[in-house]
Amino acid sequence: MKVSKILSTTLALLMLATTYAQENKGRIAGKVLTSDNSPAAFINVLIKSTKIGTMTDENGEYSIKNISYGNYTLKFSLMGMETKTVDIEVNEPEVKVNDIILNENQEQLSEVIVIAERLNQFAHKESEYVARVPLKNINNPQSYSVVTNALLKEQINTDLPSSFKSITGGGYVESNDGNVSVYLRGFRSDVHLRNGGIAWIKAPIDPQNIERIELVKGPASLFYGANVNNVANFGGIVNKVTKQAYSGKKLDIGYITGRWDQNRATIDYNTVLDKEDQVYFRFNGAYNTENSFQDQGIKREFMLAPSLTLKLSDRLTIQGNLEYNQSKRNLNFARGLSSNLISDSVNSWDDLNWDFDTNYGTNEMAGYFSSVVSQIKIDYKLTHSWTAKTTFTKANSFTDANYLRVVMLDETNVGRYYLQLDPRETDNTHIQQDFLNVIEGEKIDNKFVAGLSYLNNLDDTQRTGVWNAIDAVDITNPVITGLTNEQFEANIADETKNKTITKFQTLGFYVFDAITLNKELTFTGGLRFDRFMSDNTISNGAEGSNGYNQKALSTKLGLAYNPFDDKASLFVNYMDGLSNNAPSDNGNGEIITWDAERAKQFEVGSKLDFFNGKLLSTISYYNIRIDNDIIVDENGISSQTGETLSKGFEIDLIANPLPGLNIVAGFTKNNATLEKVSSGSEDLIGNSLSYTPETVWDFWLSYQALKGKVKGLGFGVGANHMSEIYNSTTNNFGSDAYTTVDATAFYKKGKYKVSLKVDNLLDKEYYNGYGIPQKPFNFRVGLFYSVF
Repeated sequence: MKVSKILSTTLALLMLATTYAQENKGRIAGKVLTSDNSPAAFINVLIKSTKIGTMTDENGEYSIKNISYGNYTLKFSLMGMETKTVDIEVNEPEVKVNDIILNENQEQLSEVIVIAERLNQFAHKESEYVARVPLKNINNPQSYSVVTNALLKEQINTDLPSSFKSITGGGYVESNDGNVSVYLRGFRSDVHLRNGGIAWIKAPIDPQNIERIELVKGPASLFYGANVNNVANFGGIVNKVTKQAYSGKKLDIGYITGRWDQNRATIDYNTVLDKEDQVYFRFNGAYNTENSFQDQGIKREFMLAPSLTLKLSDRLTIQGNLEYNQSKRNLNFARGLSSNLISDSVNSWDDLNWDFDTNYGTNEMAGYFSSVVSQIKIDYKLTHSWTAKTTFTKANSFTDANYLRVVMLDETNVGRYYLQLDPRETDNTHIQQDFLNVIEGEKIDNKFVAGLSYLNNLDDTQRTGVWNAIDAVDITNPVITGLTNEQFEANIADETKNKTITKFQTLGFYVFDAITLNKELTFTGGLRFDRFMSDNTISNGAEGSNGYNQKALSTKLGLAYNPFDDKASLFVNYMDGLSNNAPSDNGNGEIITWDAERAKQFEVGSKLDFFNGKLLSTISYYNIRIDNDIIVDENGISSQTGETLSKGFEIDLIANPLPGLNIVAGFTKNNATLEKVSSGSEDLIGNSLSYTPETVWDFWLSYQALKGKVKGLGFGVGANHMSEIYNSTTNNFGSDAYTTVDATAFYKKGKYKVSLKVDNLLDKEYYNGYGIPQKPFNFRVGLFYSVF
């Protein structure tokens, strides 16, 4: 209650600041194009005789806010292009400058390319999704990291799991449905956020349509509510930012071939559809086929992703996008073993007698997966400071598959089981409405958002039992009988198929405010009211009585001090998260309506931005305490007295020390342990949580020659390390620690780029946290061509 009172007082003060406005000030906005009508990115835009200025973004657009009424001269410049000036008058809140056309200076054009490539292209910290207000990273009292499209391209990532090699904060695995699970600060978060909206699908996703990946650390309940289906977990969230249509024309095509018969084709096409330059269309597509390094296993998949942007006026922009993924592949459920096998000498997957290169399944049991996500984003500027932002996300997925689970039964026999989803259909609708107010003054900036979120989620699953056994394999005489989906269906035809429908809804209202004083001291605060509504489960047409409603409040407070002109800041934050608990018998015949499980994070750290963005780093210590865990005492009575603790240290680094040289690195030391447990399980106190490595580090270093005879030639090398991962809280079995090394070499000239990528260069045999063997030495060759 004390925190809530402090928060209420703070919010009252923060909201009072929204009434503060600077009279007679306006915003200057416009676009810069080259002579061939393409967006001119990274152009310097300066108000002459002042130190006020900015730089155009990748779409050639710029905006300068909080300019006092009067007459000014704008200067547009970049080495290698002509300099232009234009006189303007600021006499209203919004001043739209006519498009500026810069003619290329052919004698210095090569210098333009050199300068553009010197930029730190692995650094992209600014985001509209992290705080929901335009808050600079240096002023944001929260840790987050971003994997840029430039980094994804250089590493030639052809599947979603490999796109997470450069994250900071924890391990990642391919989940049992083909998506990705990321373990941030000790807790699992699945990749179900898309452009800030919830798109809950249970099917594989291709990375071709990803512009960048954002990982926002800490409990995420303020903007996403209670943690349900591993969306807004206690350690953080993962947000995929997809490619959007923009003002410009391009056509990029690519082809990749590699080991195990991999063939992959991609396309990225963007164009302007009207003469008024208001309607833009973009299309991304990918087709990928490959086999497993094991004796069995296939992937046959494609993705289509069109998007449309309509700039109907200076005040109204509508973006629509759709993504369709279809996949036929073999999926392996987490492996298991008999507890009798665990001993001092047998404590990891490597110690068992199965064969690393044997799948124990058949290609004929490959499953079918598909998903469709559609999203509409509407931005409407109500006044010079107020903007309405609406996001509608609709997602559904379809699965008709049998997941193979391999279990080591004893020293010589491998049990084989299939989890059947025949079919599974999911449906997700998420509506989010934000009202954003941004006021920037000479002494105080106030950025405020109030919003609501509605989520409707449906999971309709039909299956026969849970695990369906087929013939075991004797590893001393390994005979793996072939089996097709049709044969498997015939074997279980006499069993009852169980159809289960679960449905829930959430409704949340939230406010968040950020006040910056004298460009140095930033206070943030937020409060959310959330109502979770779970329907009764329907099993084989019969409705149960397990539905329940639960209300909860979430809070978020932060402070950032930035006294060195955006070079370095110190920050501290408090935020909480929650996970709903369904009513249940407390062991004494009494049905208890439990409170939500709570996570409370305290974090302190520093953010650095040196040498004009050439060195960026976030260093933080966090402490996340989870209480309200339901545990059972020695009398069999349940109570909410359990506790879990996760604490650790993180550092990430993005550097561009020399022209053409880029470095991305991250290090995490996490200790996530059980603190209070049920009676009889006291020996688990102090043990690590499942699937949470204690130490994780990674780096990627690349260099590209920017001039001379070898101009365009580049090299890259990186490594990933994961410490031991336990598969249960008993901490007596799991995956051994491993380190893998990747490397690349590429040559870029004109519109062409040729790349060679080697993964697992040292041919390390290792298992992920779920006990699934991972790819050994692998290589890919890519050819990429920019048609225009």
